[in-house]
Amino acid sequence: MNLKDILVHIDNRPTCKSRLQVAIQLAKRQNSRLTGIYIIPHPYYASHHVDPLQQADFAKEQFEQALSETGLESEWICIDSVESGLDLPHALNLHAHYRDLLVVSQTDFDTPDRATPHNLPEKAVLGSGRPVLVVPYAGDFKNFGKQVMLAWRGGPESSRTLHDAMPLLRKAEHVQVMTIQGQHGDEAYEAHDADICAHLARYELPLSCEKHVTGGLSVGDMLLNRCADEGIDLLVLGAFAQYRRGHQTLGEVGRYLLEYMTVPVLMSH
Repeated sequence: MNLKDILVHIDNRPTCKSRLQVAIQLAKRQNSRLTGIYIIPHPYYASHHVDPLQQADFAKEQFEQALSETGLESEWICIDSVESGLDLPHALNLHAHYRDLLVVSQTDFDTPDRATPHNLPEKAVLGSGRPVLVVPYAGDFKNFGKQVMLAWRGGPESSRTLHDAMPLLRKAEHVQVMTIQGQHGDEAYEAHDADICAHLARYELPLSCEKHVTGGLSVGDMLLNRCADEGIDLLVLGAFAQYRRGHQTLGEVGRYLLEYMTVPVLMSH
């Protein structure tokens, strides 16, 4: 089954262009409707040097222009934070509930934006209830999704993400499954002899499978190093969560990848 309904966050930041191009690629590959969602920020967070309505109109023009020759079915949603009572993360997550996948950008900490929370990707992964594709703020990803790495740890998060990602895996030229053992690895590995690759082989995917022990490297470093070495253009992994000081956050690996990712990352929670 293909993804039929993709939601992409649209704003006026420089990262919007690459984010939208990745979303268009994915929508073409999946024959999906693509919905752009723009949130007019609360005046407290908005710049006093620009008209927020003009900014919204400009973003809509850019969205429609980018889709004008794609042949894709599209939709535009514009939400005023004041009128709706929804801030940016809550508006994105609410509308993501009614879509198959959400596309956002990695946070560029060198160019902060008052209207965009620095932890927006994390809030989307934890709160949207849908798979979230996070696009790095730097780089060109014109052919993403052909060489895919699935990071498998075991547990409900890994299982959920694997099956959320299946429409993308079926379109890939190669899927490399990396099962990670060790301190932060597959905690159930010694308790059973189940093999995720045996399950995936039933889908006749172009698979290769590896099992690794982390050793001296962190899991995040290991994954990013292997992505670079193997020419991986999409990383898929489950988003584990933890509670810190009474607040839910992503686990160590998820937070590390959101900060240092070099390829698009698909996460589900």
